[in-house]
Amino acid sequence: MYIKEKCDQCGDCFVKCQWVECDERQAVDWINQLREGEHATLLDRCITCYACNEICPNDANPFDLIAELQEKYHVPVSEEAVRHMEERYLFTGEIKNVPRAEKVLNLCVFSKSDAHLIQGELYDLPRVAGKPYFCWVLFSHASGASIQEKHAQEYVNRLAATGAKEVICFHDDCYTMLAKLAPDYGIEVPFKPIHLAEYLVGYLKENHSRISPLKMDIAYNRPCASRYTPEKEHYIDELFELVGVNRVARAFDRENAMCCGGTKMMLAGEDPKPDQDRNFDDARDAGASSMVCLCPICMHSFATVSTERNLPLVFVGDLARMALGEIEKPV
Repeated sequence: MYIKEKCDQCGDCFVKCQWVECDERQAVDWINQLREGEHATLLDRCITCYACNEICPNDANPFDLIAELQEKYHVPVSEEAVRHMEERYLFTGEIKNVPRAEKVLNLCVFSKSDAHLIQGELYDLPRVAGKPYFCWVLFSHASGASIQEKHAQEYVNRLAATGAKEVICFHDDCYTMLAKLAPDYGIEVPFKPIHLAEYLVGYLKENHSRISPLKMDIAYNRPCASRYTPEKEHYIDELFELVGVNRVARAFDRENAMCCGGTKMMLAGEDPKPDQDRNFDDARDAGASSMVCLCPICMHSFATVSTERNLPLVFVGDLARMALGEIEKPV
């Protein structure tokens, strides 16, 4: 949530934003308008990448205020559209065949759409998937922050029903809900959420003798939700070290990362291609031979530009599978 007393109105959150252009004076004006609950033009321009939360030097969470006001003023997504989205993801039936295990893999809604990314020994675990296990973080991208909060307790309860002590989160958004947002809502999470990168690191360490270093120079595309949990970034670096890839130093990485641009299309109907081109050109200029993604949605969003730039997309879990000899490296 936005913490008003922590905000000193410095303007850094918006001046350093990748997606809006403003100077310090404009940024401060916007902040003051938002703090008064007014409809600042920023609400229409924001593509909800969450970056301002990480950029803020005082951890005031300015994006949380933006999300609250985007919902209040129904911008850029209409109230009716948000309602239809909620109906699309709502599950009201009986959940059958709930696994009971100490460690469970939560696939969110990707078990069918991205089944090719969830194959092999790494994912040979009791699992849950589908609408009952949708984390609802999408709605802070879509003028529906209160809907995200409304369903959080039910989401936690359904995962807790497995009896798991650890829930491995295939999707970064799910980890964000469990590790950051649910606790912020005052919800107790009675199990340990495990980020996919943390799980992969542990698995590779247990099978270290089987690893064949990949010797690849890669660019990493950091997804939006990672802005909420930057403390787990070290697992990404440790994973890359274990599989023997070099994360190239480039302009659009870490705190300065660009999101995939998918929300730009969803919210404003604008073509994200020019921004994706900049992202991929930056990766190639830095010497990368592949673009590694943590989020399946990023993989979908980047499909066209990846082909055009001849820079293959690699899912982060597939790096581990390559290093263990399950699948081949991209050509």
